Amino acid sequence: MDIDVRRVLDSLGDPLLALDRSGRVLHANAGLKELLGWSRLELLGRPVSLVLPGGLPGGPTPSPMDGQPFRASALRRDGGPREVEVRLSPWPGGENEGLLIISLRSLDAQVELERQLRLGQRMQVLDAALIQVFSSASDEEEAAYAVLRACGQMEGWALGTYWRMERRDGVLVPLTLWTAEGNLGGFTQATLRGTVTPPGGLTGLAWARREPLWCEDVTRDARFPLADLAARHGLHGGLFLPVPGNGHVHGVLELLSREPRKDQEADEAIATALGYHFGRFLDRLRSMELEHTRVDGLRSLWDSDLLGLFISDVHGRVLEANPALLRMLGYSRQDVREEALTWTVLMPPRDHVVAEDALRRLRTGGTFHSFEGTLLRKNDNGVPVLLGSAGLGEGRVVTFALDLSDWKPAETRPTQEADARLQALIAHAPVVLFSLDRDGLFTLSEGHGLETLGLKPGQVVGMSVFDLYRAEPAVLAHARRALSGEEFFSVEPLSNGLMYETHWVPLRDPQGRLAGTLGLAVDVTQREREARWRAQLFSQAQEARADAERMVRLRDEFLSIASHELKTPLTSVSLQLHTLHKRARQGSRPEDAETAQRLEKAQRQLHKLARMMDELLDVSRLAQGRLRLELSDVDLVQLVREVLERFQEEAQRTHTPLELRAEGPVVGRWDRSKLERVVTNLVSNAMKYGSGAPVEVQVQSSGALALLEVTDHGIGIAPEDLERIFGKFERAVPVRQYGGFGLGLYIVRQLVEALGGGVDAESTPGAGATFHLVLPLAGPESRREPPSPQEGLH
Repeated sequence: MDIDVRRVLDSLGDPLLALDRSGRVLHANAGLKELLGWSRLELLGRPVSLVLPGGLPGGPTPSPMDGQPFRASALRRDGGPREVEVRLSPWPGGENEGLLIISLRSLDAQVELERQLRLGQRMQVLDAALIQVFSSASDEEEAAYAVLRACGQMEGWALGTYWRMERRDGVLVPLTLWTAEGNLGGFTQATLRGTVTPPGGLTGLAWARREPLWCEDVTRDARFPLADLAARHGLHGGLFLPVPGNGHVHGVLELLSREPRKDQEADEAIATALGYHFGRFLDRLRSMELEHTRVDGLRSLWDSDLLGLFISDVHGRVLEANPALLRMLGYSRQDVREEALTWTVLMPPRDHVVAEDALRRLRTGGTFHSFEGTLLRKNDNGVPVLLGSAGLGEGRVVTFALDLSDWKPAETRPTQEADARLQALIAHAPVVLFSLDRDGLFTLSEGHGLETLGLKPGQVVGMSVFDLYRAEPAVLAHARRALSGEEFFSVEPLSNGLMYETHWVPLRDPQGRLAGTLGLAVDVTQREREARWRAQLFSQAQEARADAERMVRLRDEFLSIASHELKTPLTSVSLQLHTLHKRARQGSRPEDAETAQRLEKAQRQLHKLARMMDELLDVSRLAQGRLRLELSDVDLVQLVREVLERFQEEAQRTHTPLELRAEGPVVGRWDRSKLERVVTNLVSNAMKYGSGAPVEVQVQSSGALALLEVTDHGIGIAPEDLERIFGKFERAVPVRQYGGFGLGLYIVRQLVEALGGGVDAESTPGAGATFHLVLPLAGPESRREPPSPQEGLH
């Protein structure tokens, strides 16, 4: 090999190999060592298959392929593979005739992009399966089995177990187990008989750490208690993923495969998403169970005789009332159905101001409200009551009415009898009713809501609020404020995680002096948790949207790289085809005419492929916001005439007459190349679907607008497809019949709107289609919104 050739190869930075006619290495430059680790001395005289195990086109005596690159897997010196692009070139002439130069280019970035796309597709398929699972599962065991089966079948696992945490005992127990095969009986029986105490074993360790644990081969991991049994049943790869919940971990999903696992990053990514979605489902399942319990309790209270209850809108119109209220006031169900009852009807005039104030507070804040007032019976006699209201959402309010007739001060009735009656009435109400004297001692503590606090009715009477709640500074601060004589609403978060909304009302003695405070507290813990859950859902939706946008950017980058890399060889092939076609047309041999005809057909197909690559590049630029306009004065009529001239040869071949109708120049300020692409796409579209019939193009101006119509007499477009065809990758006909990416009209609309204009289509199926395009003559800056394509046309 000539020393000058070596010097040339060494001076180039790209990885290069020089081969003789038999395919053996004559020289390797420094770039190859940097790429694959092989030195020149290690490769001299060795066959090229040492570096490219798959060999080269042409076998032992490879030949160049007109510079056309191809993809291959190269072998690094350390034995690992590396994807590369290979290009073969002959050394030109001289005594080195027959020398073959191989240039290599790393495809690491493209390989990583393809891996990310495949992982994204796997995640999307799994997400779709999980949505179907969670929409049909009715309990935790059914959902867990369906999740294990879906993940196992899609990701190649042989066995899956869901270990649920039994909080009373602090151990993980197997709730359900799925297998893809029936010959794992011994292993499944041992698994179902076992328990795990965290952080013992890989399952317990995953629960304790709250993060997935990946194991290439569990039979070699001492932390897996059934390693020997797994080896006997041919189980190797393992994945242990916790199922996180709201402040705790529900359990652990354990997955085992026949073969050792290799792709840790992909397995852990899928595991994280799987555990997260399953955990959110279990949280929602728990919330629904609590809500059902709450609804059942409220239904029992509604049907009881203890309290009068009614539901109204925020304007005071009664929509529903329970039997106890109707009996208390002497009304019937028919009175409610006829909408004859309102707060104004039920309350005496002196209490209308209080009622209006209560309704106003419910409309603005939806807060719990209680006050002492009077309800009117149907015979206009008054009933003293304690009223409490709370917003139900969607403009609805629930109000309870506690009859105070037997508790009003009466010298002839003992106080103990009134206390007993009060306790019997509110024992089933989901509230806490309490009172404090001036020193902060409890004088009353009643209500079904005490059970949530672990208290019994009357248990804290005589105790000081400052002793009982010394660890709750928020409660003490509100108690001091209430004992100062102030009426207000407060929200108290307790250290045990519960949250209460309380209405504090001052109590006064007959002389009007402050005697203490009365409080009515409602448990709003579930409401607050639901609010936080909705906020978390919103945050998760934002993250999912960001992930989707990232995947779209990866797709656009891939399209940009692929289309750009294809342009270079397409240009080279186009030039060579043109040269061969010219020679064939000038030849005198009989076969030259047939060769020229075939080359002409190949050129048409190559031009079609080039247009498709241009479409991909345009879509990539539009998606990445890299569309730049270079404005200048352009005669639309002249531009259309030039485009039609380029299509004349194809029009003659397909017997499709092209006709231009224009009265004179139509000059506007536009980007010539972008506008030329628009006209080219519309004319090409018309010739494709209207082949064999005339294509008519009309250009005119109307005031400040330029108007362009392209009409064909082909197959037409269905009415429901007239708007859809302007979308990305959309078409109104089968792809096998007409081909293409479905991007031409999408690019037209994007470019026209960028130029300040608008475009639409009208059509009658079977009678052709007309595309209307409108552009402002002054350019895109002259209008803030695209004009309607129909302005000035009809």
